[in-house]
Amino acid sequence: MKMATPTEWQEQIEQACASVGIQQVDVVLDQSAWNNCAVPALKMLRPEVPWFSLFTGTPEENLLDQAPLLMRLDLAHWQHKAWLEELMTNCATDARLLVVISPLPFEALSHALQALSQMQWGGQPGLLRYYDPRIFPLLMSSILTSDQRGEYLQAVCYWGWLDRDDQPQWLQGNCQAHQEGIEVSPFQDLNDQQCDLIGCIGDAQKLLDGGSFDGLEESRERVFASLYSLVVQASEENHFGDLTEYVRQKL
Repeated sequence: MKMATPTEWQEQIEQACASVGIQQVDVVLDQSAWNNCAVPALKMLRPEVPWFSLFTGTPEENLLDQAPLLMRLDLAHWQHKAWLEELMTNCATDARLLVVISPLPFEALSHALQALSQMQWGGQPGLLRYYDPRIFPLLMSSILTSDQRGEYLQAVCYWGWLDRDDQPQWLQGNCQAHQEGIEVSPFQDLNDQQCDLIGCIGDAQKLLDGGSFDGLEESRERVFASLYSLVVQASEENHFGDLTEYVRQKL
């Protein structure tokens, strides 16, 4: 399967922005376990790029080099477009980039996206890494309730990401053009089953990355879907043995 080039993805982004009458695109860059920090390069761009760490005001605030960073790029400025292409070239295929197309003022969007990363499970607070494009699609399609999903859809006109086959994917939101603000619930309250399913995504991704199931299909997305389905089945059966062996017997 031919991967999309950064130019092709950038063209889609520009078309999506034009369709809602804005010329800026917001991107969330996940810096966790990354050997770089984007902030020094960001500060050099002109005109200045608004940016915000989703860890601001949290116990992890000082971990700026590990933080998910939201930044707003103006597609009318060549430096901003060049930086977007740089991010798409070096970060998107590494599952570090989530595109956000929203008319909200930057401060309102920053606080909304930060609130969406806060979860509670069994009364304990935690971080919901929805901005990981390997997790985001399943959260939206099958893990979150319709009310919880609505919290994410109200903040944007479009969410965008590259899938495991490096193909651009889009999810349309409900935000209205020229909208000035929204109210986002401060914590996503997740139940045991939802947390188990999020854990299953990680287990299936490890199996996919482990190489034991290479060559099953040309499409990594289809292989992942098969692995995820079997990992969920193993969880429902309370299987505690070797997952690789379990999946190999079922395939």
